[in-house]
Amino acid sequence: MEMPVESEFIEVKSPIDRFKEQWEKEPGALNFLRQVNVINQSPQALQYAGLAALKGWTEPLVFALQGLLLVALLFSVMNWLITKDRGQQADQIASLQQDLEAEMKRQQGVLDATQEAIDRINRSPRKTSFTVGGSPAPLSREEALQQLNALLEETKKLEQKYENRTEARQHELHAVGDALALANSGTPLVFSLALLFTAQLMRRGIQNDYGKFKLARQADSFYLYFAVSRGLWINCGLVAVLHLWLSASAYGLGGSSQSIGPIFSILLVLAVYGVLVYYFFIVSNDLYKAMQIPGPSNHFGLKNKILVRLHNGFVLVFVAFEVGLLGLSYGCYLLERQVG
Repeated sequence: MEMPVESEFIEVKSPIDRFKEQWEKEPGALNFLRQVNVINQSPQALQYAGLAALKGWTEPLVFALQGLLLVALLFSVMNWLITKDRGQQADQIASLQQDLEAEMKRQQGVLDATQEAIDRINRSPRKTSFTVGGSPAPLSREEALQQLNALLEETKKLEQKYENRTEARQHELHAVGDALALANSGTPLVFSLALLFTAQLMRRGIQNDYGKFKLARQADSFYLYFAVSRGLWINCGLVAVLHLWLSASAYGLGGSSQSIGPIFSILLVLAVYGVLVYYFFIVSNDLYKAMQIPGPSNHFGLKNKILVRLHNGFVLVFVAFEVGLLGLSYGCYLLERQVG
């Protein structure tokens, strides 16, 4: 007698369904942080993000704007508000103001003494035998008054000339300080912008290198996802370091190249560059997985074409944007100087 065989139903889920289930099970109150975790956990499955219609999932460009640019923008605005009236130029302006006040007091003393001498001569019953400023021969009342009035006018002219020269120098320092504050506060923002816009150059390069791979067409989207998921805290840290370094004098830490010293500055630049290359290395590994491209034999060398593309693309974009920022800062300097 044959026993009935019970059939067992095994559900086979598609990669899209598995990715959707992973997203739904990911804990957390903020969808942004949930998305960061899911991307880091499953870089190979990222290709299904656009097909799964995930609730709360953010598209790559918006995701990058939130994760890279928003924080950098807030940092730059805060840094500019804090440092625009501080730093080396502000100290020089304050010093000039103190010198001006001291000179004005000195000149006022000369004016008061001269006026007192004029009043004394006018009250004197004598008409001759007056001495003014160590004159070699006694002077008449008219001659003495003439010399004192000339001294009075000359002192007033010198006072006005000194005041005008000091105000012009202060205005120049204000213009320089505002331009430097804009450049120093904008450079870290340019850094994050360069990370964002590297996507376009990187996509073209990868399509040239790996055009036969279908997923290479989505290289820019994958890059933006990984740039945020792997670089959220790295970007924040590097932006903060750049602000402290470039605006060091405003924070009482000394200048970026004067007080801090060139050796420390070089070491800091090398450290930032090293962290950036390490960041690109991690992102390049994820990109190979996401686009299902076989990895190079040496991930640390020039054979890692994606890493080279990321590095070169970032450098080109950063230099272009930084030149634009410096040009804008110089234009603001010229405009402010002309207005004054």
